Amino acid sequence: MKILVAGNPDYGLSQSIAKSQLDLDFCSRTYGNWDLTQYQMQIDFAEKSLDYDVVISVSCLWKHHQTNLVQEVARKWIEHKKDGYLIVVGSSADTPVKGTAWMYPAEKKALRAYCRQLSQISAGENECSIKVTYISPGNMHTPKQDKKMPNTPKLDTDYVADVIKWLINQPKDVNISEICLDKVIKLSSENK
Repeated sequence: MKILVAGNPDYGLSQSIAKSQLDLDFCSRTYGNWDLTQYQMQIDFAEKSLDYDVVISVSCLWKHHQTNLVQEVARKWIEHKKDGYLIVVGSSADTPVKGTAWMYPAEKKALRAYCRQLSQISAGENECSIKVTYISPGNMHTPKQDKKMPNTPKLDTDYVADVIKWLINQPKDVNISEICLDKVIKLSSENK
């Protein structure tokens, strides 16, 4: 099974995925000169994805570029009647509603909604079968997150990579459309 990852194999979750002993290729700005914020690069990535069984979108692309990338891959697969599996890593920031002008949660909500819409392709009567799983993890241990939020409990990226590997190994006729992962926080006796 060939897997294409939109992400940098030298950082964070992509780095953990790189250790998974799967047949992987990576595309990112710093790996292979793939600037996936550029529309033409998204189209080129979608064309490249036709040679793979699974596409994992891990890159944290702002301004809805991650959603656009997933859309281009889905379009290309539908156009070529290709069966495949899209695994999209979003964020648990897609759930809460806060009074803020920060666009990140809104972008992840759009990504999540689009993935849910795509997951219905497998359920419908189509000429191709596209499985789609959206993963919304909470904070993960990365150098950036550890520095930004040193006291916040975080998921281990190796664990999230293991979840992705588990998803890939599910039966072909089973689609797990969404998984939410968060670190369990122990409440102190003061907070109970």
